Amino acid sequence: MTRSVAFVHDAAGPPPGLDYGARLSRLRWRRAARAGAMADWTAEEPAERAVGAAGSWVVVRDATALPAPASRIPEPPYGRVLLAGDGVPEGASYVHTLRELELTPLRTVPGRAATAAGAFAFWPSDHPPKAGETVAAFCARLLALGGNAHATDDAFRVLRFDDPSARERPELTRRLPSGAGNPVRILDVGCGAGGGIAGARGRHAGWRITGIERDGRLAAQARERCDRVLEGDLREILPRLARDGETFDAIVFADVLEHLEDPFDALRAAARLAAPGCRLLVSVPNVGNLSVVRDLLCGRFDPVPAGLLDAGHLRWFTRESLAGALEESGWVVTAIEGEPGAPSPDPGPLREIARAWPDRDDESLATYQWVAEATREASR
Repeated sequence: MTRSVAFVHDAAGPPPGLDYGARLSRLRWRRAARAGAMADWTAEEPAERAVGAAGSWVVVRDATALPAPASRIPEPPYGRVLLAGDGVPEGASYVHTLRELELTPLRTVPGRAATAAGAFAFWPSDHPPKAGETVAAFCARLLALGGNAHATDDAFRVLRFDDPSARERPELTRRLPSGAGNPVRILDVGCGAGGGIAGARGRHAGWRITGIERDGRLAAQARERCDRVLEGDLREILPRLARDGETFDAIVFADVLEHLEDPFDALRAAARLAAPGCRLLVSVPNVGNLSVVRDLLCGRFDPVPAGLLDAGHLRWFTRESLAGALEESGWVVTAIEGEPGAPSPDPGPLREIARAWPDRDDESLATYQWVAEATREASR
């Protein structure tokens, strides 16, 4: 019988068009499951209609999760629900690319509750939906089964990608004005869940943080951390703030420019919001990192849900191209520093090869992200 993969969406249903990252995710799940069909399930639709007459199902509940590289998802044991375990690299602090993940043994994280499984597989003949049961209720019921109803298999593991915007980014917050004695108006552009900058407010009582975020779910989280969150597209919000006469003492683009079709336009719009002495702070991933360079040498470039090769990246930066973008947009660069982040696994062989290249940039190979500081150019 045909095996199918289903992606569970919230009550709003799947987006009208799937983006680049979602398409890649579906491809990887289809290959890992050897599926003949793909489906989108809305949480509130009838489960009987969603499940239909298909054979076994692999249900993906975490939209950012990927099947473990090069894995083949086994069929669930008859009568039981097969739960995916969370896989993490074994013996390595971090890996940056899909190729590195393929070369790194994984171990399963123990102790996660069945109800938190990022994916599961089942036979509808063993677990048919009940009359009137929604997809959400059906999935919850299968994941709450007790006794020996659940099974695991190390061949069925998922990789999850957390949201870094929920936690403080100390490499950024330490570069912002302290606010001691005077309020500091900070604009956090693309603030996500708001933790990147506002996570340091406990140490900086003078900070007054305005966030901009287009994702409604993340904006709701950011409102719990920031003084104000403007939900929508920054291409509309930045000019509106300028028309309203608002200015800021610090403006932050934390891992935002690489997601924009026109980073120059956003930087120019931000310049119109700069108060006298305003400090601009920008962080971008480094395309010259050793892990990316090594993948390219191997003929690989595999976008993933987060990190150096985030599928949402539209633009790519080195130190020089970042400096050029800031200068062209009316900012005066005062510093660009490299943050190493987690080291690439097994860097020795590539570094040995690179030593023969006279124009190599050793700092770039060791840099995960560039952090730039700039001030407003007075003549613009």
